[in-house]
Formats: sequence, structure tokens, C-alpha cells
Amino acid sequence: MNRNINQAIVNYAVLQLTVGYLGEKHQSGWWDSNFLSGIGQQMLGMTFPRSALSAGCTSVKEAARRLHDSRIGVGGVFHLFRLPPDIEERVHHYILNADPAELGSCIASKEAALNRLGSLAGAAKSTAAEGPSRISSEDVILTKTTIEKTAQCYLAAFTKNRQIFPYFQGHS
Repeated sequence: MNRNINQAIVNYAVLQLTVGYLGEKHQSGWWDSNFLSGIGQQMLGMTFPRSALSAGCTSVKEAARRLHDSRIGVGGVFHLFRLPPDIEERVHHYILNADPAELGSCIASKEAALNRLGSLAGAAKSTAAEGPSRISSEDVILTKTTIEKTAQCYLAAFTKNRQIFPYFQGHS
């Protein structure tokens, strides 16, 4: 089980990075940032030479979190950019310590990001409508099925040019 949990953390890190990148101004324009673009990374590299990608991911996560919170709400729910605190901490730790070249390859281009998102989505296609879409409960956030459903929603959103916001119901 521990191996599956560790893989789930890696998958959420990749999801945050690819969705963060695809939602930026120069891609789909969901949020007004360019931290993960080539120029954004060059600018961050001047201030954070060893951790530009991590800084970019943290910054774009804040922009993405704000939009998701405004569309889904806060309290009693979680989403890709507001995971339960223990999971969020592990994802952040992974991003800080991962190989920047390996993570960066996920966002080398729009096509690379979509391909990586597609690999996380698996074979099934999302049927989620535009807007907030309940994926599962907090109890199964770390399962492969939940991660696939989340990736499927975002893949459909970015390929069909619509905003879909998958979320997880928290404990009452």
C-alpha cells in the first residue's frame, strides 16, 4: 500500500504541474500567470537559481487555487490545488526534491503536458459537464481510479476548451 500512496503523491505532483501549466495565460488562460512558461522560468531562475521550477509550481498553484475555490467553494471539499494538508505537504515536498529536468519534461510544450495528462487519465474518457464536478470522497483521494478520473476531467477541459473543476467531497 505504501508504494501506491507514494505513486499517488507523484501523480498529484504531476497533475498540479501539468494542469497549472495548461491553465496559464499563454495556454488556456484560466489564470493570469506565466510562471511555468519558458520566459517565466528564466525570470524565476534569476531569483531562485536552484528551484525555479518549484517556485513556479508554487506560484501557479496559488493562482489555480483561487480560481478553483471561487468555482467550487471552500470548506467541506478538496480539489487538485487544495488537497488535504497531509497530502499537500507530501506533494510539495516531492516537487521540491524531484529532478527539475524530469518534472520540466512534463511541461516542455502544450503537447507534452497534454500527453502526460493523457497518460494519467488512462483509457476512459470524462463525461463531466462544464463547471464543478464531484469525483469522489476524501476517503479515496489517493486511489488510482480517483487520480484517473481527475486527469480525465482536466484532459477533457483542455482539449474541448471548457472549464471543468473536479473536486472531492470532504468528511461532514
